[in-house]
Amino acid sequence: MTAEHASAGAARAFASPLVADDAELGACIAALGSTVGVDTEFIRIRTFHPIPALYQLAGDGGVVLVDAQAQADFGALTALLSDPGRTKIMHSLSEDLEVMARQFERRPVNVVDTQVAHAFLAPDLSASYASLVEHYVGVELDKHETRSDWLQRPLSPRQISYAREDVAYLRPIWEKQREALVACGRLDWFVDEMRRILHAPTDTPDTWYRNLKGIGRLSARELAVLRSLVAWREREARRRDLPRRWAVADEPLFAMARWDQPDAAAVASLLPKRTAKRYAKALLEAHRAGLDDPNPPPPAPRPLGRQGNEVVKALRAVVCEVAERLGMAAGLLGRKRELEDAYRCYRDHGDLPEQFLGWRGQAVAAPLREILAARS
Repeated sequence: MTAEHASAGAARAFASPLVADDAELGACIAALGSTVGVDTEFIRIRTFHPIPALYQLAGDGGVVLVDAQAQADFGALTALLSDPGRTKIMHSLSEDLEVMARQFERRPVNVVDTQVAHAFLAPDLSASYASLVEHYVGVELDKHETRSDWLQRPLSPRQISYAREDVAYLRPIWEKQREALVACGRLDWFVDEMRRILHAPTDTPDTWYRNLKGIGRLSARELAVLRSLVAWREREARRRDLPRRWAVADEPLFAMARWDQPDAAAVASLLPKRTAKRYAKALLEAHRAGLDDPNPPPPAPRPLGRQGNEVVKALRAVVCEVAERLGMAAGLLGRKRELEDAYRCYRDHGDLPEQFLGWRGQAVAAPLREILAARS
């Protein structure tokens, strides 16, 4: 698609600037065709959950802007997202998936991510949408409304223009990317990676503690306490729809995890006065539950030490060499943390972990195994 055609597509739209009616939404979505660009706008400043504001859709019939705050059941939209026969094109989709899961309690199927696709074709793991529009379509976008208030109604003309642009070019980008992936024999690799992304498990209150930095310095008992404290904080933040740190910050939870028998005064010394008044009792209960947990979590991986770090450095060098030869992003083949996991897994079990099977196995497993066999 030429830049002129893409620009025309960005300007095309359905009759309503913002669709808020189920009947109109159904008619619009029916006209989009089998390949649909999808984007979302949302607000997440003072809340735990994202507040959906807008869904942008682009297809054969033009661009549809859907009011996510409308009093509608959105049946046609959820049917589109769940239809395996229609391809949904997104860019950097993790937050979009969270918005959809929040509002519709489902993840879309048959999805491609243009950011991931580009990483198979160029040494850039985190390319922006604007850079891809310029690279594949030859159009330079103005990102003037990125931090806009998308919950205001009516939307301004500039907001509407930006919202349309932010989805209009996804289809031409993907068309070029798909051709390139086929030409270099990596379409199957990309499909495998999208399957892994879409089926990755989501965190629960009981697993969120694993995302905190510094857990490798805690004992099994301390980890059990931290898991209990973080799980309580997670449920409370969700219940009150507050950012996690607005409930209780990470630092007091780490401090409490190291205590044997805290009391209310000790807890209060860690927290702002109002927070302590509200939560001291609940935190003490969560602390006791962690101490009494008969099944503490396994210890987090310890730092590798000098020898392990040297091996991981060699693994990273191989990954970078293979990525440069293939003309793709090195981080897609293996990030530092994944290579540390590969070292530990080979050291303890004699083979690479699961993430280095599949397409990564074809690309880089053999040289990784060679280094690990010689140096583990």
